[in-house]
Amino acid sequence: MTGKGCYFLRCLPPGTAVNEKNHNDGEVLFGEVNENSVGTLNTLINNIYKPLVDKLPVDDWGVCETDQKREFAVVFDKFAKELQEALRSLSSNITLEKYPTKHEEQVRNFTGSIRGSGNQDMLDDFKRIFAEWGEKIEAALVETSEQQKVGDTQGPRDELEYWKMRMRNLTCVSEELRSKKCRDVLGVLEATSANEASRHSDSGIYLLLSNWRSIELRVTENLNEAKDNVKYL
Repeated sequence: MTGKGCYFLRCLPPGTAVNEKNHNDGEVLFGEVNENSVGTLNTLINNIYKPLVDKLPVDDWGVCETDQKREFAVVFDKFAKELQEALRSLSSNITLEKYPTKHEEQVRNFTGSIRGSGNQDMLDDFKRIFAEWGEKIEAALVETSEQQKVGDTQGPRDELEYWKMRMRNLTCVSEELRSKKCRDVLGVLEATSANEASRHSDSGIYLLLSNWRSIELRVTENLNEAKDNVKYL
């Protein structure tokens, strides 16, 4: 999410109409969710509810059986850890710089020729941004490959958690590659490369595109590897 959102939850049996005349009868629950919902939920679970549950007196469990308490504690701990991992994953996401808004109209009308008004300036900006994107993604690929590598002393669960984290990080990279800003810049550079006159006037575009395709292939291969390991481990 990039902004605030609202949710509504019906608390009535299927087919039962909502009483529109009473606004506080609990038939429909509603609330607001902001863009930092994962962080907020993580704070509530790990800093408030989990400490309370961990220190809950035996008498407060009531008639709950020992096996049920143990099962609840295991599931609750797992959920708390997954929230922490999700938050770390979000904080480590890469965000590629968007190209200047002044080029948006040119992008829509670009035909591949650099002779149009302002096209050379746009192309120069796009080549710089494209090169920076490539460096940033390559750095992210190196980082994801080095994160908590599994050693001989770690077990299957540790290895699975490693591949889950790697899959999440690579998924974020893959989503950036498919974003509109990437498609726009890639489309302009490809159209320029396909244009005979423009291609001969700037051979550096070919190298940028070649490197980008190599990066896309590496991301896809690494992501598929991570998905397969999560699925079959």
